[in-house]
Amino acid sequence: MDHASEYNVDGGLLGLGEYFLLEILNEMKLPQDVQQFLILCRKIHKLQTHTRFAKIIQSIMQITPVFIIKEPSQGIAEKNKFIHQNKDGPCTVAIDPIIREGIVRIEIVFEKTGGWRTIGVADASCSFAAGKGPSADGNKEKTVRYWCYNGCLDHITNDIKGNQEYADEQKIAVEVDMTTAPRRVTFFVDDIEQPNFVIGIPEDIRMSSQNTINLMPLILRYQIAG
Repeated sequence: MDHASEYNVDGGLLGLGEYFLLEILNEMKLPQDVQQFLILCRKIHKLQTHTRFAKIIQSIMQITPVFIIKEPSQGIAEKNKFIHQNKDGPCTVAIDPIIREGIVRIEIVFEKTGGWRTIGVADASCSFAAGKGPSADGNKEKTVRYWCYNGCLDHITNDIKGNQEYADEQKIAVEVDMTTAPRRVTFFVDDIEQPNFVIGIPEDIRMSSQNTINLMPLILRYQIAG
């Protein structure tokens, strides 16, 4: 059976009604699948006005972050929290999943860091060893680093000033837009967008951070075709 009409549903797929169609949406895991489903026809596209639609989309758009911990000396993960256990040395962790599409935002709160904090993005090929900073081992030009103590951005060039300094307990966000040309990463401090941003980031990236952090689930915003 290749068509919904063969199941004796009046009108095929559309004959299932909005509640069944919303249940189909609820089972989807990827925003691009939602996008393709909504553009099938005008009736399905109208599901966006249903009161359940926003809740379904919110559940799909939240991504569970996973810390990449290569060695126990780097620290431990407790749900959405990474704890750096070696207070005498740096520690950089990348965060899965790899980001290839859409607009993704991560929000981080640093705790008890002792003054050294950085957040940014890294080429998906980057590997961070225990006791190393984000630019070590040939990663300088593969990472974008937003430093806490002076608000500077480092990438190919260093010490680009203009963004706000930040401290423990403040909410720091990184938003990557993979839908624009060129691709772009923007930073926020307590929801205030910072003036300096970076363009031309790689096709495949991960979020990265240095030191003890507590983060919210990654929020994926994917534009639904109108």
